[in-house]
Amino acid sequence: MADEKKPQVEIFILQNRLKAKAGGVAGKPGAIDPAAIERAQLHVSRMAEAHQAQTRIDLTELQAAFIMATNDAERRKEHLKRVYKIADGILTLGKTFGYDLLSEFANSLNHFIIGLEAPTPAQMQVVQLHIDAMQAVVREDIKGPGGEIGKALSQSLAAARAKLGQKRG
Repeated sequence: MADEKKPQVEIFILQNRLKAKAGGVAGKPGAIDPAAIERAQLHVSRMAEAHQAQTRIDLTELQAAFIMATNDAERRKEHLKRVYKIADGILTLGKTFGYDLLSEFANSLNHFIIGLEAPTPAQMQVVQLHIDAMQAVVREDIKGPGGEIGKALSQSLAAARAKLGQKRG
């Protein structure tokens, strides 16, 4: 049995054609012009600045809609729908520009609001806490998960939701 034949294996190394088509090989068809990449990066950085300005405007509108919900009990649900809509816009663009924590808080706010039929004053305070946390993220320009500050803000919001029996969505 010592003379058993070992299977013959042949390895084929194929050219990575997808890399060439996607512009991964300089001087070949599909290569991306470095000047085009630079123009695209400049455009994205301009959009990021515009996003930051728009988010500040959105947060001002969010706070105004919340105040209206607080002061107008008869139309509170309607005002909270406006809060939801504004927060949804913030959520959508937040991750695009690296504001993951901002998107997380907007998502959390929306999941909290969606379950409210007749919000209590304590539940309205939790809505305000979400808005305050989102304003802190923008004011401090906290990108990504936010490190220790992000962790502390997330934990305080989770504690506020838990106190009222609400789970994060």
